[in-house]
Amino acid sequence: MNDQNDRYSLSELQKLIKKSIEENLPGFYWVSAEISELKINYAGHCYLELIEKDSHEDIRSRVRAIIWSQKARLLLPYFESTTGQALSESIKVLLRVKIEYHEVYGLSLVIYDIDPAYTIGEMELRRRQIIKRLESEGVMNLNKELTFPLLPVRIAVISSEQAAGYGDFTDELKNNIYGFVYKPSLFRAIMQGKETEASIVAAINNIFEAIENYDLMVIVRGGGSQADLSWFDNYNIAYLITQLPIPLLTGIGHEKDLSVTDLVAYRSFKTPTAVADFIISQSLKTEERLLELRESIIHSSREMVKMKRNIINRISVNMAPRVRSSLQNKRTLLNRSGLRLSGNIRSCLSQNHARLNTIETNVSKITLNYIHDKYRQTGDLKNRLKPSMTRYINQKQTILDNFSRSIDYLSPSRVLKRGYSITLFENKAVRSSNELKPGSEISTILSLGRIESKVFDLKKPDK
Repeated sequence: MNDQNDRYSLSELQKLIKKSIEENLPGFYWVSAEISELKINYAGHCYLELIEKDSHEDIRSRVRAIIWSQKARLLLPYFESTTGQALSESIKVLLRVKIEYHEVYGLSLVIYDIDPAYTIGEMELRRRQIIKRLESEGVMNLNKELTFPLLPVRIAVISSEQAAGYGDFTDELKNNIYGFVYKPSLFRAIMQGKETEASIVAAINNIFEAIENYDLMVIVRGGGSQADLSWFDNYNIAYLITQLPIPLLTGIGHEKDLSVTDLVAYRSFKTPTAVADFIISQSLKTEERLLELRESIIHSSREMVKMKRNIINRISVNMAPRVRSSLQNKRTLLNRSGLRLSGNIRSCLSQNHARLNTIETNVSKITLNYIHDKYRQTGDLKNRLKPSMTRYINQKQTILDNFSRSIDYLSPSRVLKRGYSITLFENKAVRSSNELKPGSEISTILSLGRIESKVFDLKKPDK
């Protein structure tokens, strides 16, 4: 059985704890912690939950804290104006607190002051750690090393649909004075607050799934405090950007500071309008380059045509005499060949006539001698041989007549009588219309007579 003197009611124990804390932990303490929750009620009191994590990001300590409304009206604006970021969840702070214990609500820390320099240092340290990690992974400049598209028409835009910056960006593209046409596609995202990371990461992943449909990617947002920029000091967002196969432009920065997202982008600008102006200027440079190439091609083509024409003219001048000479030589050879052929034909015909005459004479002599010999031998044999010899002679005569008719049929005079004619130009037989030209005077030899005429038109032979 416990001593009655050691027994306390709950309220008595609570009072004892409160008294012990007030006696043993008096005054103020500076405490560093991370804000895990933050709420401001209707009266202006700011309620926080502070945590501390170990190296594995596991929570090792947790406590409630409060900034009473009168103090909050001073501390919150001061912190935001100094750090450029509103007091919010997930940031580390250095707080001047007093420990209080309440019988109903338990232990809590009442905040009397905040050191913004500590938070600034933590934010910068976190930013530098992200940059160092990206550099050690060798991805920091991957997007900068991509080739900017010559005509960036299909543009994937990550922004909030209601953001004024998104409207400024699209209006600037649409109303450009050069008439360039662009096709921006909006991927909606939350551009500030604790949901920024998840929202932008999801938008980038959606673009990845249809990356072949886009030439360029853009992240823009409207006006905001410098504190909003810290949401873009994020490793996951930055790393995804470094893996993009297309360039990324950002319009989320301030005049003085660049976020990690700006640093890994192909190029960063201070405003969405400046992003649009850059895209338009790149299109203009491409157009000017194309016009220069067009003029260069036209000039080179003209020079080449001129050079080839000169070469052709020189070749024509050099070849014309050779061609005329060659044609003349060929014509002379043809004429000579024609004359030789005509002479050969006549000679052949004469020789055949003489040969036939000789054959006829010899056959007649042989036949007559044979007949006389046989006739002298016997009168009966003569009578028997006479019909046979008559048939033999008739056969030979028929052969001779056929030779004679063939020779006569092939003679030039008979050819002319069948309706053919011979055309002469400069006393040479014409075998092709290519040998004549309009105005040439020609002679046509017929079976009966001769025609003198002049050429008015020619039909060239088919090749």
